[in-house]
Parts: sequence; C-alpha cells; structure tokens
Amino acid sequence: MCQIKMLCIVAILFCCVKSNGQPSNNTSFQTADSSYFANDWSKAANLYKQLLKDTSTNSIEWQRLGFTYYNLKQPDDALLSYVKAEKNNPPVAMRPYLYSRMAKVYGIKNNNAEAVEYLQKAVDAGYFNLKELDTAKEFSAFQSDAKFKELRTKVYNTLYPCHTNAHAREFDFWAGEWDVYATGTTTLVGHSVVQIISEGCALLENWEGGNSSGKSINFIDPNTNKWKQSWSGSYANGNQEFVNGEYKDSAMRFEFETKDAQGKKIIGRFIFYNQGANQVRQFNETSNDDGKTWTTSYDFTYIRKK
Repeated sequence: MCQIKMLCIVAILFCCVKSNGQPSNNTSFQTADSSYFANDWSKAANLYKQLLKDTSTNSIEWQRLGFTYYNLKQPDDALLSYVKAEKNNPPVAMRPYLYSRMAKVYGIKNNNAEAVEYLQKAVDAGYFNLKELDTAKEFSAFQSDAKFKELRTKVYNTLYPCHTNAHAREFDFWAGEWDVYATGTTTLVGHSVVQIISEGCALLENWEGGNSSGKSINFIDPNTNKWKQSWSGSYANGNQEFVNGEYKDSAMRFEFETKDAQGKKIIGRFIFYNQGANQVRQFNETSNDDGKTWTTSYDFTYIRKK
C-alpha cells in the first residue's frame, strides 16, 4: 500500500508540477512527456533537448531526460541530466527514484563507490525496491560489498519489520511439523503443521485430528499489542478467539470467553508451554464460576517430527 501511494504521488508530481512549484508551462513539455510515457525515447530526447537549456531549473524534466538517455544507452548524457535534476531541488517524492537511477548509471560506468553512495541517498530518501536491488544488472558488480549488503538489509527490514521484531518472534517455538499426543501417554491424537507466514508477522496452524480438522492464525493484535489466535474448526460452533496472549515464564498464555449449552459465561485459559527445541505442551482449561475452580478441557504434547 505504501509503495502504491508513493507511485501515485510521483505520478501527480511528474504530470503536473515543475521543480519550482509552477505548472508545466506548455503543451511543448506535454508533448515531450507524451513521448516519454510512450517509451519513444529517441523522440522524447529530441524534444527535451529543444526545451531544456543549461539554465533550466525544471528538476522533473531533467530527470526525465536523464532516464530517456539511460534507455538510449547513453550513460554519460544520462548522468549529466540527473546531476542537473539533483541540483534543482527535486521534489521529495521524486528523490528515491532519482538517486537510485543515478546509482544505476554510476554502476554502468563502473564507479562502484559513487553507485553505493547514491543508493545510500536513495534509501535515506525512502527507496525500498528490494527486487531491483537483487536483480538490477547495474548493481551486480558490487552486491558483495559490505555497504551494499547493509543497505539491502535496511530495505528488507523496512519492508518486513516483523523479522527483526522480538515481540513478533515470541511464538516461533511452536513453528514446525508435529505429532500430537495426549500428555503423559503414547496416545496419538493428531498432527499439526505450524508455519511462519506473512514475512514473519503471523503463524498459521494446520491441524488434523482423528475426528476434526482446523486452522488458526496467530498474530499480534495492533489494538492491544498482545497476541491473538483466531481458530476455525470443522465441528459445530468451531470458531473461537483467544486473546491477550503474553509470552512469559517460557509459555504463551491466552485468555478466552465462551458460553455453555445454557448460555452461561465460561472463562478459559489457553497455554502453550515451550519445553525445548522439540516439544510443546498445549493446555486448555475452563471455569464456569469466575475462576474459583478450573476444569481441564484438553492437555496435549507436541513432539517435533524428525
């Protein structure tokens, strides 16, 4: 969504605004821009050269001429135009694109130090095109550079913040493929595959039992900043939510509320005990007297498949 908004802002700026804040002056630039957006690079270059003089301060059109030269495989001319675009106060929304394009030209010219410097400027300005960082041929010569790797990591973590969020990693101990037994016995009650999904922002449980199947998605509720599990089972009234999850004392502890057959409120505790790399205990208990007494609903032990 952020990338879409940024592209929309840039499109509006490119179509409507000069770098000095004035409307594009004339149909002449509109004609050149039409060729530019049609990828008719030769025609666009000829039109821009007629319109842009050394004293021109139109940063957007200078960048367009630079990108036109880039596509015509004229990196020296592209760089001259990009430098003029940079010197003439480019709009904030345009800067990530301008700086990354300058980095590409420096890469073509085998000036790796300048290329990395402009990638740094691009990242600082809000550049987050991870795919381009990984695949652009202009960056291939210095992708092993320590500074480049640092920039890539920064872009990656900006796009996928859950990977480095310690709070979002608290439930990872449950991820894996499991055989599930009634605790303290050798009675197999089911199998479960728990996957880390959404680039580390959630866990997806896939349960297959003897008489039921179901799935749950587990994530941090932004309204409470606590873990939440939304479960859907194959049996009647099989949808349920477990809330206010907190990881403490080596266990993820949820609360929940439901009703019995007569409509009376039941409160519950749902706990996942982290018992090491290859074992998790899942314990569910309820109370129909506001917590004075508790009844075990089920007690399972997950053993990681070898």
